[in-house]
Amino acid sequence: MGYGGQPMKVIKANRALLKKSRSFKELRKDYLDYTKETKLHFKELTDFERKMVRDRIIAQAKKDSIQEVGIYILSITIVIGAFYAIYYFNS
Repeated sequence: MGYGGQPMKVIKANRALLKKSRSFKELRKDYLDYTKETKLHFKELTDFERKMVRDRIIAQAKKDSIQEVGIYILSITIVIGAFYAIYYFNS
């Protein structure tokens, strides 16, 4: 059984939380002010530096794909081994 005064305490607590919340207009104003102040500066790259970055990205992608294939082969081997062990020990 619940306490009779409990619903009133919940209502009072919810009202207190609602008073603390900020309106959409206030949040939007802060957000717009923030974006105006924030300016991003990117480093200008030469063609050679751009090619070096591109080559590094391609090498990393190739390395990741080889690693992924290795993980697939290892997991397939483990699954086949587990099935073989189950079949062998149950026969």
